[in-house]
Amino acid sequence: MDQWNTPTLNTNLAEMTLEVVERRLTGLYHLCGATRVSRYEFAVQIAEVFGLDKGLIDKVSSSEFSWPARRPMDSSLDTSLAHRTLRCKPLTIDKALEGLKLELQH
Repeated sequence: MDQWNTPTLNTNLAEMTLEVVERRLTGLYHLCGATRVSRYEFAVQIAEVFGLDKGLIDKVSSSEFSWPARRPMDSSLDTSLAHRTLRCKPLTIDKALEGLKLELQH
């Protein structure tokens, strides 16, 4: 609920990485998903896409967990350069989850 990140579909990451290498691009590219979401929102979207019971997902604060290591509250990344430059764009969370669903069906 209070931690933010940019979830990434592994196949989208692989395609973007391959393009960067093949085109010999230089600079700092954040290759990850295009949508900044909280862990709670991410879980709800997964449940919606896969037809799971969203009622089983609880909103909790990260302070309720005892983490073995400190974690930032916001580890989301800025994909604007990748989005402007790459032909293979970072996927939004909706497109990434739909892609994952299709991949799992095959």
